[in-house]
Amino acid sequence: MKYIKTLALLFASAAMLTACSDDDPIPGNPVMDVTGNLGEAHFGDSLAFAIKASDAEVPLSTIHAELYFGDEMVSEKVIRTKVSGDVYEGKLYVPYYANIPDGNATLRLTLQNINFTTTEQIYSVAISHADYPSLIFRADDGQEYTMERTERHVYSMTGRYPAEMRGVIVAPAMGENGNEITFGYENSEIKPFAEGSIPFSNSAPGRYTISFNTFTFEGSPFVVMSLNGQLLTAIDETTSSVDMTLAKGDRLVPDGFPNFSEWWINPDYFTKNEDGSLTFNAWNGSYRIIADVRRQYFRVYKLTGTEPATLSDDGTGALWIIGEGIGHPSLSNTVGWTTENALCMAPTGDKTYQITVVGGKTIAVDNINFKFFGQMGWGVELTGADLVSQSSLIGVGTGDDGHDNGNLYLKEGVTLTDNGVYVITVDLTQGIHDAIMTVNYNGEQQFEEKPVYLNGQKMTTSDNQLYSTVIELGQNSKLTFREFTAIDELYCDPDYFKFDEDAFDITFLPVSGHYSVTLDKLNGTLSAKRVNADGSEMTLQPDGTGALWMMGWGVGSPSLDSQFGWDPGKAYCMAEIVPGVFQFTGKAGPEKGSSIGDRYRFDYLSFKFFHQDGWGGEFGQDALAMTGNTASLLKNTGNFELADGVQLEQGATYRVTVDLSKGIENGKIEMVKL
Repeated sequence: MKYIKTLALLFASAAMLTACSDDDPIPGNPVMDVTGNLGEAHFGDSLAFAIKASDAEVPLSTIHAELYFGDEMVSEKVIRTKVSGDVYEGKLYVPYYANIPDGNATLRLTLQNINFTTTEQIYSVAISHADYPSLIFRADDGQEYTMERTERHVYSMTGRYPAEMRGVIVAPAMGENGNEITFGYENSEIKPFAEGSIPFSNSAPGRYTISFNTFTFEGSPFVVMSLNGQLLTAIDETTSSVDMTLAKGDRLVPDGFPNFSEWWINPDYFTKNEDGSLTFNAWNGSYRIIADVRRQYFRVYKLTGTEPATLSDDGTGALWIIGEGIGHPSLSNTVGWTTENALCMAPTGDKTYQITVVGGKTIAVDNINFKFFGQMGWGVELTGADLVSQSSLIGVGTGDDGHDNGNLYLKEGVTLTDNGVYVITVDLTQGIHDAIMTVNYNGEQQFEEKPVYLNGQKMTTSDNQLYSTVIELGQNSKLTFREFTAIDELYCDPDYFKFDEDAFDITFLPVSGHYSVTLDKLNGTLSAKRVNADGSEMTLQPDGTGALWMMGWGVGSPSLDSQFGWDPGKAYCMAEIVPGVFQFTGKAGPEKGSSIGDRYRFDYLSFKFFHQDGWGGEFGQDALAMTGNTASLLKNTGNFELADGVQLEQGATYRVTVDLSKGIENGKIEMVKL
């Protein structure tokens, strides 16, 4: 409905009784002829109008357009009107606020001349929310994803994303006067045209859903984790940390940790209470607590200031473990000789330290090779001359007894009990050169197996996290799991498996044969290697078929956190895609902080190929001819390395193919960017 009224501002005598003077200004008669669709609009639209403005008696001044939600003016525009009879065009933005229901707004158009005489037209405008067919999520890296409409106002996308997925949401322009609207982040809220990226975050990378409501501006997920109200700060996609000063017996209340009931709790540092809280068990001090949401456990280490604590000569400080055959929260995350993974033993007093391990779960039952260090890295270490073992199970090498100096080993004939609980204690009360180690057996940990079946065949597990089985598979056959449904959350080795989101199934890609298939629920990965029918590892055959093994640095799987290195028994078995042709595919990433799928280090490579899982037959410097454009990426110095001055493009996918189809004496290698 439209209303028209003319307001004359008359200048008269104070008594309003005398006649007008010849010097009084002429009020004038401003007139508006308005065109445009002003009856309806969407939130975020522009109300477009054209006004023929005239006044036959007095020059015009301005057109003033005002939009009201109730009694509040929410948008306005002023247009200068220099010439009577001209048509003036304008647009008035319709603000987009959260939680405002559809309804009628008031548009007021006012034409004023230089004598302040005005004419006004008022419109009732039906304002509604646009029903977008879809939205676009534009990630910070420039990649765009479609958010589908799932119900009125609600849009979502589901896929495999990093734990932190930052970006903006773009709504398309709707109609002739619609505007493209970009939703960003400001003051911890999603708002139209805010410049910050929306920090969507999940508890772990993998498959999850990101959603947004165009009515409430609510989005998800935003995972915020805290201990006793102290927020954890993200380190990378899967880990966050907080520094706390703690005393033995302190109570910690975790909040925001996904599936916390399933987390592994380190008994040396914490006891989990029935109400879900934790009791701190270690000695008083300052600690860094790192929440690993992918592996579902807390890594804890002692601090001096903000740095990892070190060991003093008198035995105070911190004692660290680096080496093989031990790991938290399970042996699928062994420490190895990567110093950043060092385990900090829990101090039980000023100069005593302990770690509790479980056979087959956090310590290997048949072979260990780790030692004690005075820091998270190389430097001070306890040698065989410094450390005396009072255990009948675990010895300390001297360097002259067949064991490395200071390295722990299982004594002759010893095999630890599967599920057996062992407490290793190091007493440094007499200083670091008179250390005493004891190992106490505390019975067996109760273990209730949760079986998983692959193609009807029961897989083997000792910890309900790492499952494996030897199975015969045909090329392009399907893998069917029973008692495990989260196949969409797995990182499947891309050369062995292909996951189809639409069909929700996994296809096996290599040639038919016997394979050892490993399902790692803890790390969310599916991998395989070629074996003989009896489960023994297969070797490369003279005709180029069988198994080809890769070792070296700058290559790893499922990420560069697990580089193959040069340790025998840790080589990677390449997938034989056609008889005698093997491949290894992955993205280029950094050595530190790599993501799942980053299997090539972008700035350094040094790898080669072997006939078996370890030393023996190998492909030397002249054994494989480089084909295609491989020489532009690689050089062969005995190991394959990046060509001089070359770096791989981070985030890009590369594939190395070794073709031995004409026999191992006529091999070729090709590396391509896919």
